[in-house]
Amino acid sequence: MIGRKIIHLERVDSTNNYIANLLSRAEIDSGTVILADEQTQGRGQRGSVWSSNSAENMLFSLFLATEILSVKDQFVLSQFVSVSLVNMLNNFGLNAKVKWPNDIYVNEKKIAGILIENQLSGSVLKSSIIGVGLNVNQKEFENISATSLMKELGEFTPIQSVLLSFIFELNKSWELILSNKVTAIERKYLCNLYQKGMMCSYEDELGVFSAVIEGVNSNGNLILKSSEREKLYYDLKEVSFK
Repeated sequence: MIGRKIIHLERVDSTNNYIANLLSRAEIDSGTVILADEQTQGRGQRGSVWSSNSAENMLFSLFLATEILSVKDQFVLSQFVSVSLVNMLNNFGLNAKVKWPNDIYVNEKKIAGILIENQLSGSVLKSSIIGVGLNVNQKEFENISATSLMKELGEFTPIQSVLLSFIFELNKSWELILSNKVTAIERKYLCNLYQKGMMCSYEDELGVFSAVIEGVNSNGNLILKSSEREKLYYDLKEVSFK
């Protein structure tokens, strides 16, 4: 069960690093959650830095045994966490979207980011460290287009209530995976994909072009359809939103 054990830290370099250190000593059980008030070396996707004011946001990591999944199913974990975040934010009355692959947006602004670090054993996805940064009570953001529950709702939200709501949604989504109902998660992910079905601008190694997001394949590649080119499949670092 996710969240059966919750470790609350005042300050840490990174909640993902904290789990990795426990894992190296075999001192952590599946489902353990780490919550920190402050991270000194928080990380995001593509080597970016995740910056957060102390004690204002949910800085969260989860350790999960994932032997039921194969290496080729890694993107299912990204969808699982993204859908859980969307469901949780919906519960707070927000219309959240997943900006491929797993940033969470509300009203065209980023509210959460996900960093997943998997441990592989042959063809099996042995375990996963899942890090999430969610803006909760922070009001001001420097040099980035971001939002928070506070900015969207206009009121303070206890981080503990956000954490418990998120853990509840994670357990619901994880049960779908355990019950071999992954398609339900995939459908929810696609239904909430940012800019899906809209003609928008993207940029790849050849330059800027217009395209429509058709979906995502089982490998997590973004599928774009453009009148300027043939149907395109992109991996994480091969295309950017303009």
